[in-house]
Amino acid sequence: MTDLASLDLPETQWLDLSIAGSSPAVRLARLGSDPTTRASVSLVRFPPGWRRPGSGHYLPAEEFVVLEGSIDVVGSHGPGDYVYLPPRTDRTDSVSTSGALVIAWFSGFPEWVPGAAAAEPATAPVTVSAADVAGVLRADAPEVAGEYAVLRDAAGRDPLPVDADVLDPAARAWAWVPAGTPLPAGTGPLHVRTWA
Repeated sequence: MTDLASLDLPETQWLDLSIAGSSPAVRLARLGSDPTTRASVSLVRFPPGWRRPGSGHYLPAEEFVVLEGSIDVVGSHGPGDYVYLPPRTDRTDSVSTSGALVIAWFSGFPEWVPGAAAAEPATAPVTVSAADVAGVLRADAPEVAGEYAVLRDAAGRDPLPVDADVLDPAARAWAWVPAGTPLPAGTGPLHVRTWA
């Protein structure tokens, strides 16, 4: 079994990163990435006063869970919120007035494109206060492989047939779990993001 690791990372694992079209710079700690698809999972700390004025979109999908603070990206999101933004979802005037810490997944290299997308997203964005739900929040889809689910109890579940990221937001802990490995125990509901 894989153990969950604390997301309270040492300063040496963080780097300053300027996100296209925004300021000030964010702090980013990469947790994992796929060299083939360029998909990734990262912790991102948005400083108080962060903003991205104007509009644009990412070519891949983005999913994130707010661990602390608040951020406005296609709606207002606070601690415990899960957000799924399909590929090409337009974002306008994103802001984090008080700062935020999120864990974010991109389904490919996060290329920012200013302005409206040439094609509409295949599905609508999903925003859920995951503290209140269990089950699949985003199903496997042609544009974004894998699913995102919240499990109230992982004890006794069969190992997943695919690789997954497992997040325990209450404990601020995370693990990458290879296919066929039992899910770790958490202190609360587990968020499971599968990759195939």
